[in-house]
Amino acid sequence: MPKTDKINYLISLMFNTGRLIYRQSHKKNRTNIFSFLQLEVLNYVLENKEPLMKDVANFLCITPASATSLINRLVKAGMLKRHFDKNDRRIIRLFITAKGKKALNREFRKSSLRLRKILTKLNQREQENLIRIFQKLQKIYSDKQEYEKVK
Repeated sequence: MPKTDKINYLISLMFNTGRLIYRQSHKKNRTNIFSFLQLEVLNYVLENKEPLMKDVANFLCITPASATSLINRLVKAGMLKRHFDKNDRRIIRLFITAKGKKALNREFRKSSLRLRKILTKLNQREQENLIRIFQKLQKIYSDKQEYEKVK
């Protein structure tokens, strides 16, 4: 297979695998009131103390309006709280509630268990190769100079 065909096939595999993972995890979570995106928001707020609304939008690569809608649902569910800056009411900081932490931990454990079951289908060598590949991809994407070479 020519190199360009291999790259095209690899790109197709990556997208298709991502879609399959999303579909399968979505099917199993129908009883869960939280979407994957909402759980990502909870985790981001937990890890980044007092982020701004715009920080969440930037992290998720969505518009501020979409982030606001997503966060509104989490606030309404009691998972997040908004705090307005005393000096500038336009600045809104987010905090995760105890209820949000509990839900995040529960869903993270369930997701980890499902992924662990899937990844054990790979042998030791395949797991090590996958780790190296993901580490290399992260390095390329996080190193601006390296990424600029690719563009």
